[in-house]
Amino acid sequence: MTNPLPDIRHDALMLTRRSRLILFVCLALLGYIITGLLTTVLIYKFGAESARILRVAAIAQDIFALIAPAVITAMMITRLPAELLELRGGVKKKMWMLSLAVIIVAAPAMNCVIDFNQNLDATGALSPIADKLRSMEENASLMIERMQGNGSWTDLLMNILIIGIAAGVSEELFFRGCLQRLLTTGGVNTHAAVWIAAAVFSTVHMQFFGFLPRLLLGAYFGYLLVWGRSVWLPAGAHALNNSIYVVAMWLYKREGTPELTVDNIGLGDTWPVALLSLAATMWLIARIRRLRR
Repeated sequence: MTNPLPDIRHDALMLTRRSRLILFVCLALLGYIITGLLTTVLIYKFGAESARILRVAAIAQDIFALIAPAVITAMMITRLPAELLELRGGVKKKMWMLSLAVIIVAAPAMNCVIDFNQNLDATGALSPIADKLRSMEENASLMIERMQGNGSWTDLLMNILIIGIAAGVSEELFFRGCLQRLLTTGGVNTHAAVWIAAAVFSTVHMQFFGFLPRLLLGAYFGYLLVWGRSVWLPAGAHALNNSIYVVAMWLYKREGTPELTVDNIGLGDTWPVALLSLAATMWLIARIRRLRR
């Protein structure tokens, strides 16, 4: 398959393909180091219990570890950085509606993937590794839970803005707008670039027992970039997905619900719903693909 993304003119690209990727990786590592130092200082000075401090740390990560590496890389390797990052608008309203609908409709089918991944039980020599991975995920979940604050409406709004919208946009700018585009403009097959970026996206989250659903989600975002030719399309879908999670966590914090019903749809006796969800999701994705620019 030829690359359907509008490649930047070769005379507008600077550095070799390998050098562009190396520059991006180095800037990303530098960004993560800066973020780590800032987070360590904040937690050391104010403690890890404050929702406000954790939100500041999250914003710092968005800026220094995600947005800055992507933007600086684009500005250093081409005279058309906005074109490289696909910062164009003009996405059809119908494509927007269908793309966002997939996030909601796919939930029951995705619950099955999540349940399968979470129940992967490493035994024998891998058991200690599995225990360590589970411990890391529990710590990450604890940090997110602390960011919920007191469960007020203000906390909900702040977390939608930071965890939902800001994180969704910055991650898409980094993984799809920059990484995936560096791969495709460097001659990598479109499908390979989508899945490579999705794999990196899922791996960087350091949550093995959520790797498969996040891999599929990342691939979906990648294809939205291919079909919509605008990073804002996957960014919007990503922000919606994150915001739904934020609202669910907020309801848990506020209402004390032991387990949200939406998390169980498609599991157990409701497995036919998962099949319908899968069929509807594939139909919606096919419709989106036909609307490609």
